[in-house]
Order: sequence, then C-alpha cells, then structure tokens
Amino acid sequence: MSILIKNILHNNQRVDVYIKDNVFSSIGDCSDCRADKIIDGSNKAIIPAFYNTHNHAAMSILRGYSDDKPLFEWLQKDIWPIEDKLTPDDIYIASRLAILEMIKSGTVFFADMYFFGEQTMRAVAEMGIRAAISRVEMDLFNPETTALKKKDTDDFLSYPNPCPERIIKCLSCHAVYTVSDELFKYAQKVAAENDMYVQIHVSETAQENEECLQKCGMSPIAKLDSLGILGPKTILAHAVHLSEQDIEIIKKRGAVISTNPTSNIKLNSGLFMFEKLYSQIPAQITLGTDGACSNNNLSMIESIKLCSFAAKIQADSALAGKADDVFKIATVNGAKAFGLNAGKIELGCLADCLLVDLDNPFLVPNYNLISNLVYAADSSCICDVICNGRLVMENRIVPGEQNIISAARTLSEKIKKLK
Repeated sequence: MSILIKNILHNNQRVDVYIKDNVFSSIGDCSDCRADKIIDGSNKAIIPAFYNTHNHAAMSILRGYSDDKPLFEWLQKDIWPIEDKLTPDDIYIASRLAILEMIKSGTVFFADMYFFGEQTMRAVAEMGIRAAISRVEMDLFNPETTALKKKDTDDFLSYPNPCPERIIKCLSCHAVYTVSDELFKYAQKVAAENDMYVQIHVSETAQENEECLQKCGMSPIAKLDSLGILGPKTILAHAVHLSEQDIEIIKKRGAVISTNPTSNIKLNSGLFMFEKLYSQIPAQITLGTDGACSNNNLSMIESIKLCSFAAKIQADSALAGKADDVFKIATVNGAKAFGLNAGKIELGCLADCLLVDLDNPFLVPNYNLISNLVYAADSSCICDVICNGRLVMENRIVPGEQNIISAARTLSEKIKKLK
C-alpha cells in the first residue's frame, strides 16, 4: 500500500509526503513517486497522530452512566456493579465505539486496562489502529480471587494476538488498594519473563496515599518499588500526589507517567505537577484520556488543552504547560513509551499521521499551528487519519461508523435494564 500526499503543509513548508508500506518513505519533491492513493493536501497540514497512554476503552458505553461523585463512591457503588454484568460481546461492541471516537479525534494508539481484553484486541485488529491491551487485574485481597486472577492472566497471555504488527499484549494491576502483594509479585514475575509492559493506577487521590501510608508505612510508589515492579516498561497512570522521594524513585527506575488531566479535574483528584516533573524527567511524561466514563470523552486534543491549563494553575505560572511541551507528550513521548518509532513526521518513522483542515475556523489565522492545535482546535479540524500507512478515516468518514453507533445504542438500552 502506498499513499502520496501532495502539496501538504509540513513544518511551515509545502512538501509532498510519500508513504510506502507502513513508513514515511520520502518527504519533499515526490513527483516521481507512484502511489495507490493520491491525496490533495493543498488546504491541509500534516501533523503527528496522538498516542493515548491510559484508557479503559469499553467504558465508553458507560458515558454519562454516573457522574458528579467522589472517585471511590463512584467506583464502588455505580461502576463496578454494572461492569460485573457486561459480557464479552458487550465489550467488543463498546470497544468499537471507543475506537471510532478515538479515530475521529486523531488517536491512532491507546493503552487499555479492562476486562475481556481478547474482545478489545478483536476490535482493534478490525479497525486498523494500534493498542497495548491488557486485562485489568484486581483481587481485593481475597486469596481465592488471587488464584482466579492468575489463571485469567495466563489465559489472556495464551490467547493468540490477532495483529502483532499493531497490538501489544501487556499486563495491568489496578491499584495498591485493590491488588494484593501476591498478585503484584505474580505480575512482576510474568512481565519480567516475557518482557512485557505493566500498567498501574497510582497516587490518583490523596486518600489513596493516606491509606497506603497507614496500612504499609510507605507511599504507593514506594510500595510498588518494594515489590520490584517499577521499571522502564511500567506505565503509572495519574501519579497526581507524589513526594520528592516518589519522584526520585520514578526517575531512578525509568518508569513512565501517564497524566490524565480531564478525569483528574472532573473527579477532583488533584492537579498533576506537570512543570516540575517535565523539567526533571521530560521523556517519561505522557498523556492519557482515562475512560469515557470519567472524562467523559476520549479526545486527546481536548486533553492536551486541559493538560496545559491545569499545569498553569498548578504551577501558578503562565509559562507552565507550554504548547510545544504538551503536544510532545501526546505524540512522540507516548509512542516512545511503548517502543514505537512514531509520533514524528520523519523518514523511516511509522506512517501514523493526521491531516488537518486549514480552512477550519479554529485554525485561522495560522501564525503558529501547534499553538492553534493545543489552545484552539477540536476534533472537527481533523479530516484524515493514517495509521501504519493506511487511511482509517478519509474526509471525516470511518468505514462502518453508522453500524458501530447503532450497535452501541442497542447495548445502552440493554444496560439501562440492568440497573
């Protein structure tokens, strides 16, 4: 498969971009290139796509199901009970809805923590984007549940990966307040043996930190470190409430942080110390949306803006959360965190990109495209999405989108009756 994008704005210059197979093959004058697909880029710009490093994709079907409650009450009374009633087929339908929304808003990769990961992999394989998929594991300190979760993990690992080119299988442990030491140690052992990524919620709320300190005599970060689970392939979601000691541990272990500003603000979990952490460990900071049940959308372009604004408020400085910095964590940093040579429009990089409409009012005038994308744009600015060298959205249309929406509406009616 080859794509030739003619006369597109790239780094303030009009160029041709030639994609062959799944990489950027030529940038500049590509008049001699022959392509299966030619795109007129004369009123467009090409930018890197977004890499969402923390998500619960299938929770999109619970968007608006429960709102305006503290995190733990929201989880325990509303979310966990209804999740227990969802079937594997429900997860497949819900995952397709989530992927549709992500494509529409420019995301080509997401790191997922949820149940029935096999169904999410199925949806990803069909819809053409990338993902790091895991089964979220939590045993609530019940030894019988621990044994079951170990088996669930083994079953997931033995399940065939339907698209190794675009899907990474990984592990996840929910949080220190839901996962026993035994299950954490098991995850660490399996991850080390198989060179796998591990995703964990950590220090999302002050309450989590206080309870961990009372119970274990240390912070959640220190506890995870004592279990040997922190490393360059550990993705720490939220990490809002960090001490200086926590930051030093993260820096030393090379763990990756996924900040989720929208859900943190909505759930009043606190403000991530973006400027402080980005100044110390810039390559280890990435961006996620969290699930659409707590966000309530999967738009990385919205999360970028809120990340910048939250950073300015937290640091009490208009200089914090600069547009270039937050754009970088949403693109190249997210890709690198999962070992992808992507997030940049450069020769040899994986051909993941967005074409944005320069005639969209949000992008006019265009003194600084990155500034416009961070502070002004929304998903309506995105007209084409390319992942792994293939168009997954063309002229704002995703193949099969009406069927995906119809199936999700039918599922939502079923969920209403499960209350």
